[in-house]
Amino acid sequence: MNKILIALALGMASSSAMAATETGKILFKGHINGGTTCPIEVVEPSLGGLGWVDLGVYPVKYFATQNSTTDVGFALRITADPTCAIAPGTKATVKFDSVSGDAGTAGEYYAIRTAGAEGIALELKDDTYTSIKPRTDSKDYDIASTGTTDMKFYASLVKTGTVTDGAASADVNFTVTLP
Repeated sequence: MNKILIALALGMASSSAMAATETGKILFKGHINGGTTCPIEVVEPSLGGLGWVDLGVYPVKYFATQNSTTDVGFALRITADPTCAIAPGTKATVKFDSVSGDAGTAGEYYAIRTAGAEGIALELKDDTYTSIKPRTDSKDYDIASTGTTDMKFYASLVKTGTVTDGAASADVNFTVTLP
């Protein structure tokens, strides 16, 4: 008898706490990379090889100030092995380009997909938090001749105007140059 009353009391307490209705969206993304001699993986260092970067979910009010930041770490991973020979002392740069175009007053950010949130853009930064403008080479990254190298970056949603509700997803191409 006591067990039934406890379960009923918990059920009633949880239903009254959830009186408001909230809706949201979940973004499912995927891509199959055919690879090259030295394929590059997109990884979140703490999570491994996801192939995409989860920017998170934020309320509109989070972007109340112009300097709100949502830095999320990710890396482009190169693994030297018998099929991918990398000479000692090799350095690489990365150039990013948004599929949806540039954003910001001076084109310093990457536009998010259309039909989503407004007043928001994507900023990409190197591992020292220095912003990387579209189609501009990143700083030089040292690439190991053996093992794995993670070229670390940060992605951040930034306010560019009045922020509205909606998806905040961006498609960004990258080119890694190994001089």
